[in-house]
Amino acid sequence: MVGIIGHGISYTLSPALHNAAFRALAMNWVYVPLRVKPEHVHAALRGLAALDFRGANVTVPHKVEAARLADELRGEAAVLGAANTLVVEDGRLVGHNTDPTGFQGLLREAGVDVTGVTVGLLGAGGAARSVVLALAREGARTVYVLNRTESRALELRERLKGVVASTEIRVGKLDKEGAKVLRDCQLVVNCTPLSGDEGEELPIDYSFLDEGKWVIDLKYGRRSALLRFAAQRGARVADGGGMLIHQAAASFALWTEKPAPLEVMREAYRKAVERGDMEAKR
Repeated sequence: MVGIIGHGISYTLSPALHNAAFRALAMNWVYVPLRVKPEHVHAALRGLAALDFRGANVTVPHKVEAARLADELRGEAAVLGAANTLVVEDGRLVGHNTDPTGFQGLLREAGVDVTGVTVGLLGAGGAARSVVLALAREGARTVYVLNRTESRALELRERLKGVVASTEIRVGKLDKEGAKVLRDCQLVVNCTPLSGDEGEELPIDYSFLDEGKWVIDLKYGRRSALLRFAAQRGARVADGGGMLIHQAAASFALWTEKPAPLEVMREAYRKAVERGDMEAKR
């Protein structure tokens, strides 16, 4: 047994991807959604070993808390202070983070070359940390991190500045004034829960969007208003589906010690989106 721990996760397509992979490899495994309120996350994580789970993915809003509660952090989870994958080893929780690998997979699959470019990043949460790390590994020159709470963006820069020395991280306020820097960015990545739709408006001026730019929204499935508007303006766009698939494949390998059947997971994602299994979410 494995699953996904989160709060408000009716949107998740992770069960569809993983269960399709298990079927394809004739594995007697199952992946289930585990809905956990923030006040219960400690008990839920400690219950994984007692319930004989092999592990779990962790999504919003629990990634940072999962890293804090894990018995050990490895690789990117230790660097980021956030865990999206837990593996149960001899009753201990070992935290990993496959999100940077997932975002790098998205970039390569979409054909986005960030070598030497300037990137605008909207948001400074756990997903944004992973994206900055991935961008640095892919050779981005500068990343502007814009967040409504500027202190959180400063915290992100402080955590990563020694790890991504070749990439300059600048911070600013996510509002119309702060977003003026997006005019100088060749790539803009939305890591916030906001989509630009009514009731989820991004506090930015969309005039920065023009032909030749790339715009990526980490939400997946239904194309967000931000991506629709960007495409209308001639920008190239991608949603977070590729990131979901590649991070899922990396988590699968951690639990099973087998390579994930990537094409099976990709087809399961496509079919789930066509069925309308979810609303667009990060």
